[in-house]
Amino acid sequence: MNIKTYDEELVKTFSKAAYNAFSDLKKNYKEQFYYYVFVFDLGLSYISAWSYEALEKTVINDKVTDEEKKWFKWSCSDSPYVLYGYDEFFHETQELLNKRTEKLSSDNFDNEWDLRVNSMEETMKRLDRSGLFGTGDERKNIVINVEIVPPDGSEYHRAIRLNEMSSVLSEYLECCEDPEDEIE
Repeated sequence: MNIKTYDEELVKTFSKAAYNAFSDLKKNYKEQFYYYVFVFDLGLSYISAWSYEALEKTVINDKVTDEEKKWFKWSCSDSPYVLYGYDEFFHETQELLNKRTEKLSSDNFDNEWDLRVNSMEETMKRLDRSGLFGTGDERKNIVINVEIVPPDGSEYHRAIRLNEMSSVLSEYLECCEDPEDEIE
């Protein structure tokens, strides 16, 4: 059994920033969100999300074809909400990550990166339990995840751990990188 470890200090700091950013997004954009993601990108942590309204607007404005739309729908990097609230809510997070980065050596680099991603996953679990992403039937129509940029296939397994099986999750999983590329 592979036990995922996380760091409580990271989880608390991530939780505060992500909760504030996601809450602010939902408050300022009264849209039907179907995807909330916490992104790990070269040591940075930030949020992204998609709503059906933002997707349709982006598809029209960017002339996305029907074939491309299937993939585009789940692209955290192409969302108009990528990096939402970063400047307002992620100062403390970035300070903590910078301090931790200063202590890194080639011997503990991979372990630290895994710890950060695992702590982000634990953050999303806790935010989900709080009801931030909806409850009941509303939650079944939403996918939450932690993604690494560039993708490495690990998002597939995290999505399964973070969400109940549903048609929307199945659709998301079809667009993930090949999970066979991930080494557990």
